Amino acid sequence: MRLKEYRRPLDIITLSIVLISTISIVFLYIILNTPENNSQEQDTILPNVIILSPIQDSTVSGTILIDMNATDANGISSYAIYIDDVFKSGTKSYSWDTTQENDSIHTILCEATDPFGNTGSTSIFITVDNGGGADNTPPIVTIISPIANSTISGIVTITMSATDANGISSYAIYINDILRTGTNFYSWNTTQETNGSHTILCQAFDPSGNNGSDIISVIVNNSVITQEHPEIFKLMTFNIKESGEDLAYPDWKAVVKEENADIIMFIETGYWDDNSNQKLNQYVNEFNTYFASEDPYIGYCTQGISYSTDGAAIMSRYPVIAYNQITHVPLDNSTSYDVTHDFYDVEVNVSGTLIHIIGSHLKAIPGAVNEQRREWEQEGIINYMDNLGNIPLVYLGDLNSFSPGDWGLNTLQSELGYGPLSMMVSPYSNPATGGDYSAYSSANHDWTDVYRTLNPTDWGITYPSYDSRIDFIYVNQFLSTNIINSTTGDTTHASTGSDHFSVDVYINLN
Repeated sequence: MRLKEYRRPLDIITLSIVLISTISIVFLYIILNTPENNSQEQDTILPNVIILSPIQDSTVSGTILIDMNATDANGISSYAIYIDDVFKSGTKSYSWDTTQENDSIHTILCEATDPFGNTGSTSIFITVDNGGGADNTPPIVTIISPIANSTISGIVTITMSATDANGISSYAIYINDILRTGTNFYSWNTTQETNGSHTILCQAFDPSGNNGSDIISVIVNNSVITQEHPEIFKLMTFNIKESGEDLAYPDWKAVVKEENADIIMFIETGYWDDNSNQKLNQYVNEFNTYFASEDPYIGYCTQGISYSTDGAAIMSRYPVIAYNQITHVPLDNSTSYDVTHDFYDVEVNVSGTLIHIIGSHLKAIPGAVNEQRREWEQEGIINYMDNLGNIPLVYLGDLNSFSPGDWGLNTLQSELGYGPLSMMVSPYSNPATGGDYSAYSSANHDWTDVYRTLNPTDWGITYPSYDSRIDFIYVNQFLSTNIINSTTGDTTHASTGSDHFSVDVYINLN
């Protein structure tokens, strides 16, 4: 009889214990699998932040626009702008009335934070001078494209030219009174707009705060978008030595004119971003004048570059959708590596095919220390490209390394090493050391060395001082069956254009 009397309370106690244990296990699982407690999911890579305007070391006055660009693999969750360590804005841009400041040097700090709490930042120094007011002449601003009152559709590149006797300190582009960018160009996706009339306002500010502008109206009509036919286009990479200013190599522009490529990734363009991209714009205008019967180039370059042997730039006859200046790359051990020369990831719309074109300039100079740096940089950019996903990719530039594909063809190679490029193509083996680099190879992409694939018995030379190839173009599986011809250093002025030869490839998207 006692057993029957206590059975129900015993059942209740047992059920309670089971429920409590189950709930505890569930909560423990949730806690352990949050990003903060799961080391495999924890993102430790800082966002990449660039201040677009104003320009480092510029002199400003009046009201100016502070504008930044920030990128991160997981997106950006918040922004912050500080002036002299005082918080001013939680947005990407801020209109700063410098008349409320002392005439002196001031610091601008821009920050961006990703969803994991990683904060990337960059800062510049500028000089505020509202004392004189002697310069009252505004910049002359002209909208180059699109054309006023034209009908447009799809993705359209807005570009302006601006001139002023004292230079340009900042830019702004507005569409329908909404600020879109603080640079002198903008890729506008008109499919996100309503069909009809839209207003484009382009502004430029000189160091005295004078504001020049140009405004046009265009008609957006995306009701019938004709699909562009795929086509053959020419892609080239060219290290132009010291921003093209080495007097021993005066003919780099002649090489560009002889090659007539549709997309060019330039390496060593460190002076091109000075004075609001003055050199970049000068060369774009010169080439567009020379190639008057071709579609015009639009040019972009890395920013904040101090040395003539640093930097990268692209000129493209196709719309540029986005760009990312990569200062740090993710290594396999989850750390972030600060690269010697920033990589440049530019997304281009080639007749409806979106292609990421990634310019690279790996660490130069022989020696074990520098070779290790090249290997870290290559390991990191491979991881970056894997993180982009399964998309068309081109990886090109001055890789300062030898290719395993040249082993046996060119017996003169020495000093720079094979490690970085042993990560690119199967069997991922370093022929000089026997080292296995398969652990560093791509998880998503099968890479093709276009020159070696199309010229299997011609070792090729891109750097005469080493009598070897150290400049390359690689394409992934989306484009490997589309390459039809590749050459290097085959124009009249190749030997006087730079200490490097250009490398090109024709790609057939038909």
